[in-house]
Amino acid sequence: MSDDTTTTTAVSITLGQSCREFLDSLKPDHRVAYERYVRRYVQNAAGGESLPTYRLTGSLVESFAEAYIKASDPLAAEQVAALKAYFQFLKKREYTVQNFGILIRVRRIAGRPGASTAAQRAEEKPVDMTAEGMESLKVELTEITGRRTELVAAVALAREDKDFRENSPLEAAREALAFSDQRQKQLETALKRARVVEFTHDDRAAVGSTVTVTRLDTDAQHTYKLVGAREANAREQKISVESPVGKELLGRRPGDEIMVKAPNGEIAFKVNSVLNG
Repeated sequence: MSDDTTTTTAVSITLGQSCREFLDSLKPDHRVAYERYVRRYVQNAAGGESLPTYRLTGSLVESFAEAYIKASDPLAAEQVAALKAYFQFLKKREYTVQNFGILIRVRRIAGRPGASTAAQRAEEKPVDMTAEGMESLKVELTEITGRRTELVAAVALAREDKDFRENSPLEAAREALAFSDQRQKQLETALKRARVVEFTHDDRAAVGSTVTVTRLDTDAQHTYKLVGAREANAREQKISVESPVGKELLGRRPGDEIMVKAPNGEIAFKVNSVLNG
């Protein structure tokens, strides 16, 4: 999980541009091994090659991993290594504010009895979101459903080339459609589970609160908006209530002091203000 105690301004560059830079930085053997996987990510990620890297979110990266990295794929480990290296490169160049490579992994299905029932209960559990976050999901869902006809047409057009063995456009079109359908299902599920938070009239921090804090060792002030995991965006200072800082801020009032565990030790903060609504 990323450290929310620092802020970084990401450089404006598109996925397509960053992909070319990343591949050019590799040794020939690594480039051969990684290129197909990184290009597939860039072409099929929501927003495609033109998406600015600073607009990447954990939700977008995880949805790709869920759709494309399967435990049954014998090359899954190779794909994971390629994408982890790519996202590490983005963070090192400061093209993103965090290393999204930590979200890239092979999803394995638990084989113990009752696992599916437990997973179903977890899936049905309500998720608190801000009204702004829910509206964002609705907008993305509308965009995806609106593009489906175009993606289906692209598959049909690519299929007209009868040489399926060398038909890369057909494979790319099918993957784009599959990813879009997967993302649509995820959004529909998220909206079914989403529950807009209702602000209380007290001064305790909750999901949706805007909290200003002072870091006691540096006297630096930070203002965060507490949101659900799907809404977290470090560039906009929206931090997840599941993050180290977010967890500690939940339920706090002005004047409270908190301790946050960081890689280099604990950091103390004082809550200055809590704005609800």
